[in-house]
Amino acid sequence: MTKRIERTMVFLRESLAKSPYLQRMPGQLDYRYEHSLRVAAIGAQIARADGLDEEALVLGGLLHDISYCGEFHTEEDWKNHGRVSARLARPWLQELGVEPDIVEQLCYGIAIHVDDEADFDGERTVLAELIGDCDNIDRYDVYRVYETLEGSGFSTMSAKDQLAWLEKRLPRMQAYAELGLTTPEATRLWRERAQMQLVFHTRLYEQLRMPHGESLLTF
Repeated sequence: MTKRIERTMVFLRESLAKSPYLQRMPGQLDYRYEHSLRVAAIGAQIARADGLDEEALVLGGLLHDISYCGEFHTEEDWKNHGRVSARLARPWLQELGVEPDIVEQLCYGIAIHVDDEADFDGERTVLAELIGDCDNIDRYDVYRVYETLEGSGFSTMSAKDQLAWLEKRLPRMQAYAELGLTTPEATRLWRERAQMQLVFHTRLYEQLRMPHGESLLTF
């Protein structure tokens, strides 16, 4: 681990700890910090496999959500958090002495990682695109299964509504499982997670469609 990465981990943790938003959300401080560490670790794995700048991708992963150190009141605040994170990340990266070209690529990638839009001109380089890829790879892992089911109120739905909910989601999940990302390793990691989600939801759907009671006892 480089000194710049070590310093950025401390900067991230201290910044998030001061967040009035996260202080009002029990459990979210640890989640946001751990999520950023996982995104950075995914970046390191992709960089090693695909021959890219490992330190740069780790720094981008650590800083991609740094704007959570501030306030979030509206949906618009959430949509803007990539652009705000880029504004906060730039002076820190410059203070670390990161090469100007890498700073520009990382800040552009951080800015577009939420809704694919930046508020400054930049180039969609492999490094920039991978910031969003790494974020999506982590967010589409096993925690997202729990979070999505919990957030949808799945456990309180009728069996009919559960089936309808799954029928609506499964085609989209199939498309996700075939999606390609920016590099070969990013694509492999994404498809691994997307396939896991597809298998889980498909099996859940099939189980909910099974006949119940005595008709299952065929022995």
